Amino acid sequence: MDTEHLAERSNVPGKQFSVVSRSTLPEEIANRLLHQIKVQQLRPGDKLPSERNLAEMMDVSRPVVREALRALALMKVVDIRQGDGTYVTSLEPKQLVAHLEFVFSIDGIALVHLLEARRVVEAANSRLAAARVTPAQLDRLGGLVRSMAEAIDDPRRFSELDIALHTAVCEAADNFLLLQFMQIVNNLGRVSRERTGARRAARETALRDHRRLLRALRAKDPAAAERAMLLHLDHVESSLRAASEAVTADRAADGDAARVRSATPATAGSA
Repeated sequence: MDTEHLAERSNVPGKQFSVVSRSTLPEEIANRLLHQIKVQQLRPGDKLPSERNLAEMMDVSRPVVREALRALALMKVVDIRQGDGTYVTSLEPKQLVAHLEFVFSIDGIALVHLLEARRVVEAANSRLAAARVTPAQLDRLGGLVRSMAEAIDDPRRFSELDIALHTAVCEAADNFLLLQFMQIVNNLGRVSRERTGARRAARETALRDHRRLLRALRAKDPAAAERAMLLHLDHVESSLRAASEAVTADRAADGDAARVRSATPATAGSA
């Protein structure tokens, strides 16, 4: 039975699913499918051949294919629909990086890298926005800053407005690629905002920073806008460091308390 026949119920030609070694691990199957997406042999919305057909095409077992597809589903690359089949997702950047929030929640180095990326992307956004921002966009930015001031005692609402303001700056930069990057950065940055936004002092500092940025944008001063954004990110980094140190101190205190509690009965018994 040839691969063209095996793929007849999908909308993807079967010949691109070439036979692989029987020793191929599930991640190698997943990588092959990712490569086909990268070179656009598979496109958003395409339906893959059935699990059984894929296994026969690649000359591997169905459990291997099933595990590979589950891994891709976790990455939001494919959507496994029970009773219907497996489809390539829309592949939107925000969707693809959603699962990385977990990585940023446990990996301090990842957060450092995120801040580095924000410095590169958002400094450029600010410079371009200062030169290109429209009166309507300035009005929207001003409204967001006022709303942030009103939400200073509501960490969740303040964080939502903070993301909206940074997105609005990027929209004013009028560069669709930077906007795509910004969507990824915003999605990953939710973890850091949860940590820093919990402290009122950090929210007050952020509000001052955003007011400074707004003044630079209104003045159409690219250099001042870039400085304002970089200063804001300096403050974000300082707040993150303080939040991390507080968490570490709390954990150490909890550990000390637990050791004291566990030692107390033994001490009392020996007295």
